[in-house]
This record gives sequence, C-alpha cells and structure tokens, in this order.
Amino acid sequence: MKALFFDNDIPRILAMRAASTINKYAALGRLSPVRYAEVEEPRIPNSRWLKIKNRSCGLCGSDVHFLFMDMDPRCFPAAIPGISRKYLGHELVGEVVEVGSEAGDFSAGDRVALRIDWPSCFQMEIDPPCRQCEAGSYMLCENLGKKKLPLVDTGGGFSPFMVAHRSQPYRIPDALDDERALLLEPTASSLHGVMKSRPRAGDEVLVIGSGTIGLLTLAVAKALEPEARIHCLARYPFQARAAETMGADQVDLEDKDLYRRMARITGAEHCRGILGNEIMLGGFDVVYDTIGSDRSFRDALRLVRAGGNVVILGINFRPGRIDYTPIWNQEIHVTGINCHASEPTGETSFDVAARLLAEEDFPVEGIITHRFPMDHYREAIKAFLSKGKSKAIKIVLDH
Repeated sequence: MKALFFDNDIPRILAMRAASTINKYAALGRLSPVRYAEVEEPRIPNSRWLKIKNRSCGLCGSDVHFLFMDMDPRCFPAAIPGISRKYLGHELVGEVVEVGSEAGDFSAGDRVALRIDWPSCFQMEIDPPCRQCEAGSYMLCENLGKKKLPLVDTGGGFSPFMVAHRSQPYRIPDALDDERALLLEPTASSLHGVMKSRPRAGDEVLVIGSGTIGLLTLAVAKALEPEARIHCLARYPFQARAAETMGADQVDLEDKDLYRRMARITGAEHCRGILGNEIMLGGFDVVYDTIGSDRSFRDALRLVRAGGNVVILGINFRPGRIDYTPIWNQEIHVTGINCHASEPTGETSFDVAARLLAEEDFPVEGIITHRFPMDHYREAIKAFLSKGKSKAIKIVLDH
C-alpha cells in the first residue's frame, strides 16, 4: 500500500532544512524525511489489536508541522522520546475490517475515528499505567520511550489501511454521517479547550483565530453556554463570514487598531505606552488562542481582563521572545491543551463532541471546503499554506 509517513532521519531532516532556504516546498520533494511511498500493508500484531480500512482523513496543522519540520530543537516537545517512524493522519473516518480476539467489543464493519494517536501506556500495555493515563490524559503519558510498540509500521489516516490497539479507536455513532464524523477529532480538541475554562452566562469571550479549531471552538462555546457573548478574530474575510454563519456575536478582522476596538467592545480602558506598547485595563473574561503564535499569545495576555483566563489551543513549535509580564501583573490564569482527554464530567472529549455533532443545529456545514484524492496530497498542502488564495478551512484527503 502507499502511505504518507515521517522518518526520524537526521541527515534527511538537515538536507530538507537546507533546501527550504531556497525552496519553500522542499518538504514535498525527494530530500524530505516525509515520504508518500509503498510500504507493506500492516497486520495486527496480537489479539488486542484491530485493522481499519480508511475512507477519508482531514489535514491538520500538526501534520503540516511534521511535513515541514517546523520545530525548534530546544522546544519542550522536541526532547520527548519519539518513535523512529510516524504515520501521518489522525482526523480519520475508517471501517474496521479485522478484529483480534481480545480487541474489545469492536466488530467488522464498525465505523471508527482515532482517539489516541501518540503512544501511551494503553498501546504499550504498561500495567499499572502512569498517573496521567490512569486519569484519562493519555496525551500526557509519562512512560513515553520506556517500551516499544509491537510494530513500527502501523499505518495512519493517510494510509489506506492501518492497525490500532483496542484503546485507540472511537466507534462513530450512527447519527453522524461521514462528513460530520470527519470533524469528530478536531471538535473533541476544541471541546477540551473550552472545558479548561468553560464560559458562564454573560461572559465576554474572545476566540483568536477563525480556522478549523477557531470555528469549532466558537461553536462549542456557544453550544455549552448560549448566554455568553462570543467574539472572533479572523485573518481573512472568508473566515469572518464563516464565523458569522456559525453564530459569533461579533467578528473583527485583525488590524492595527485592534486594541482600541476591543477596549470599546468590552468597556476596558485602552492605554498606550512608549514604543507602541498597547494594553487594556479590563477586557475579556476568557480568551481562547487557537493560533498559538507568539503574536496571538501576546495579544491574548493583553486582551483578557485581570484575573481572567487564557487557554492556548494552537500549536507553536518555534516560540520566540514572549512578554509574560501580564501573567503576574494582572494575575491571569493560563493553560493549554494537548488534543483531548477525559473531561471533569466523567465523559471523554469524544463523547461530548459526538453528542454535539449529532445535533442538527450544531453549525458545522461548510467547514470542509476542499477535498483531494490522497495521491494529490501536495496540492492539498499547498492549499493549506495559501488560505488567503484558496479560501480553505478544513481540507480532507480521500482514499
């Protein structure tokens, strides 16, 4: 079978980075550690695994980070014990085609999404599990690197077939068609972020970013607390229109007058110091940063009120200089998320996300804007990287 995967090959990584200085699409060429190539179709390694035939898979920003090795080797994730080969694609819809005798209550023909992507105590079958896995925070596993998986070539969402441990798949409810099911994993991530600081009635809430995660964060926050007032910041007009359609109370495009306008919206005091230093005294009760860049995090810390909450949902593997003085000066509560987990309610992020997506008035129509056949993955990535031109929100690759 032909699959898209990343090899932890240092010479290839260095060669690709060198080539990227003259060709921004070098990561899609022959020097890249990411390849779309023939590999052996995987077999279940033991009775606790199952085999999945994939139908479609969404292209996520984290997939693109891997493709372009957009990671500072000094950042925290770069030091986490890794795996020699990583198969890409986790926002998938697939069908179970083979089930091990101890693989739980899955059956051939079940539609599934992928709940756990990275290795955890569950796939490594470490007993007792670490405290994070025991609590349902499998993406925070403390046993990474302590035990190898029973096989390297598992396949992924961008492979026609893959194998998974019984802990990994999530059975898709019959109420979700494939189109909505493709949004299950990113909705679960957005839900996990909103649950870190759930808005209350009357709260002024800001969502920075109106890409897939930003729009789903808006939809989730509005569904969980309809009486909160949700504001969105968008980079492009087509994103602003999508946010309005999905129920944002107000949408603004990013520009130089951002702080003054946000102060007017929230009733905060807009202050300007020397060297263009702008702040707000007062501001939003909750800010969800779905971009995660240095700029967006800086803005989040300055647009939230004193004692307010900032949740980082966006991923940035190349952090630069960050002014964290608002955190102590304004006693701001800051947290982040790593995908999804078990929630304080006792349900998983996927359980709640599936229930929301099953509601007809949960406004996700139109989020999937582009579909490509799998062997056109390069065109899909170029559309992802040029959203101003392509007007892409969620891109899906079909097998």
